Amino acid sequence: MIYLKIKNIKNKIKNRIPGPTRIQHYFSVLIPIIEIKGKLNLIYEIRSKNLNTQPGEISFPGGRVERGEDFSQAAIRECSEELLIPESKIELLGESDYLITPFNFVIYAFVAKVKLNSLVELKVNNSEVEDIFTVPLDFLVNYQVERYQTILKSEFDHNFPYNILPAGENYNPRQGSYDIYIYRYQGKVIWGITAELTKAFIDILQN
Repeated sequence: MIYLKIKNIKNKIKNRIPGPTRIQHYFSVLIPIIEIKGKLNLIYEIRSKNLNTQPGEISFPGGRVERGEDFSQAAIRECSEELLIPESKIELLGESDYLITPFNFVIYAFVAKVKLNSLVELKVNNSEVEDIFTVPLDFLVNYQVERYQTILKSEFDHNFPYNILPAGENYNPRQGSYDIYIYRYQGKVIWGITAELTKAFIDILQN
């Protein structure tokens, strides 16, 4: 096994870009800003009820990163496909914080200006999006976001070999937790990952 030599190990490891372990999928979303009558707003989608994941939930435009595609390209492409606007109408402003979920996937978030004057100019891809709406940015900045906590517990396979552990079946697995955020606006509830990405962006603006 030629790779079990120091020289080959060095060649394998020295120039690689490290990444998180356990991650199975990468997603990108776009946080779209539109200026309407001189006021900045974020655009949110209501997901189609026909989708397999989170039907009817509120989200940002986004989806899985395709092979050979960088994260910002994926966010712009998904926004273009879901809101049916040319990519030339999407001006990338920068990157917000990304989210490593407890569910073995990462979500990258990018901020962009949608170069349109009103929502009337936006149509939606009905196979993915039921409707869209906007929330004024100043509302989000001044909103006292609701915060709740969820507990994550480890549960091993039924046939896990406890007998090889020093504590045996008395092993006490670690627990974790993460916050769930909620924004409410005109009868709509923005929560979960979308609310967390919203809060991360708002925190950047405020700090």
